[in-house]
Amino acid sequence: MVFGLLLVALVGGGVLLWFSYGDRAGGTEVFEESVESGAEPVVHVTNGRGKVRVQGVAGLETVEISARRYARGFNPTSAKENAAEVPVEVSNEAEVEISSGGGGSTGVDYDLEVPPGSTVEVESEAGDVEVSGLDGDVAVRSESGDVSLEDIQGSISIEAAQGDVSVEGLSTETGSAEIAVGSGDVDIEDAVIGFLEARVESGDVALSGRFSGSGSVLVETGSIDVRLPSEDVKNLDLETRVGEIVRYDEQEAQ
Repeated sequence: MVFGLLLVALVGGGVLLWFSYGDRAGGTEVFEESVESGAEPVVHVTNGRGKVRVQGVAGLETVEISARRYARGFNPTSAKENAAEVPVEVSNEAEVEISSGGGGSTGVDYDLEVPPGSTVEVESEAGDVEVSGLDGDVAVRSESGDVSLEDIQGSISIEAAQGDVSVEGLSTETGSAEIAVGSGDVDIEDAVIGFLEARVESGDVALSGRFSGSGSVLVETGSIDVRLPSEDVKNLDLETRVGEIVRYDEQEAQ
């Protein structure tokens, strides 16, 4: 009887170890596709877990998709097989739709090259989002992860529940920038824009380089650091409810 109980204990322990540590091997599989789009497509990306990078490439009239899918398995072979089964859906009707699902320990990292005239919309649950080199509008909704926009010549809209936001080289004299952040810092550098509205619940805001336009920056809890020539902020309302506003005139430093 003692031997039988010992055997049951050993088997039970082995099963627990198998469930606890067996699903530890990681595997990846790359999905690639080229979609005819024309020079000014609307590109909509919906992603669960993973990074999204979108870059405008001059002369391109296709959307080039590279999706690195990853998953776990009980060994490297099964992990790679699981990664190959992570769904990536692509459609091209009224707009180019790219989406991925899955759950648990699966995810997809997207690296997209698009025409510069694209309008890009990204919805991300968990992962960083980077968009650069576009003449069209950009809209990003992120639940968790940093958002970075660079060299955009259209209007932008960013909703980030948790994560830092960086905007650099925004140039749209008649466009707008709407930024709403739950928890995270906001960094805006060199922005030529018609109207800016930035709201941060918890985090710091930094404005630097040059700014042309009007609008408002409201921070509930956090500071606002302004490193702009004084004339650049004459049409910009700055307010923080718990924190301080620090002004530093870049022209005086020169």
